[in-house]
Amino acid sequence: MAARNNSIKRKKFLSRKNLIVFFVCLSISTLFWFLLAFNGYYSTSITVPVEYINLPEKRMMVEKLPATVDISISGSGYQLLSYMLRPGNAKVLLDGRNIGVKPSLKDRNAFITTYHGIDFFNREHGDVKALNIQPDTIFFSFFNRGVQKVPVKLDASLSFRKQYYLTDSIRITPDSIIISGPAERLDSIFRIPTEKLKLDDIAESGSFTLKIVQPDSLLSYEPLEVTVNLNVDKYTEVVYTVPVRMEHLISADSLDIYPAEVELSCMVALSNFNKLSASSFVVAADAFDLRESKSSKMMLYIREAPFFVRNIKIKPETIEYIIRKKEN
Repeated sequence: MAARNNSIKRKKFLSRKNLIVFFVCLSISTLFWFLLAFNGYYSTSITVPVEYINLPEKRMMVEKLPATVDISISGSGYQLLSYMLRPGNAKVLLDGRNIGVKPSLKDRNAFITTYHGIDFFNREHGDVKALNIQPDTIFFSFFNRGVQKVPVKLDASLSFRKQYYLTDSIRITPDSIIISGPAERLDSIFRIPTEKLKLDDIAESGSFTLKIVQPDSLLSYEPLEVTVNLNVDKYTEVVYTVPVRMEHLISADSLDIYPAEVELSCMVALSNFNKLSASSFVVAADAFDLRESKSSKMMLYIREAPFFVRNIKIKPETIEYIIRKKEN
């Protein structure tokens, strides 16, 4: 029984040994096959990055140029394997001085051929040879680059609480932005609007950041936001008695007017109240054409008034006059 067991163990050992020898021989054969195979001459295609140089500064490409191209290369198996495993180690250089432009100014009006990149690749990577590049031509939109400063226009809907209003003009910072892009598209843009600012029941000053509207996606805008400042204060009504000043009195005749003083009312912000007095205003009438006039009344107008007041009213709006001729 013991002899039989030993015989079985011996056969298993021999079978295992023969199997190991078989795999060792197979591995050696495979290795020699690969060595012989990689010594052969082959061609393959790899994807490599593109570097663009000498692109015109005063012109612009609307769309992005391709970042990679496919290049067919030939060489020994060993040489090709390194490029297949690390294609990023190679690159193709395309020179912007080779850009061609079609007569038409429509989209995709420019092109650059890629065959110049083959020469560069072969100079930089002498261990393999570049055969061709795909695509053989890159088409893109090419325009004269323009830059223009354009004022910002506020798009606003504002309503104020009773007796509250702006104390000065709305300030936009910056009040203009720089737009750049195809020069042909800049000619029709005269101002850039902001997004809508809608405020109700305003009773205090405030600062607001608004995005600008970008009407053309092919243009660049700088900056993309502006700040809008509103200075708001409570207003009160003031009433003054103001004398009427006659202008263009060129006749030797005397002129009587009635009334000689009028009532003037206006709204003024509380912060400016102490800056105001009756002498801040000049109410005038023009006597230049009175002899030809058939009316016995003259219209009054505001000759001078502070910039910070609003809703100026005068009462009455006309005055009566009598021309008294002097006796010789």
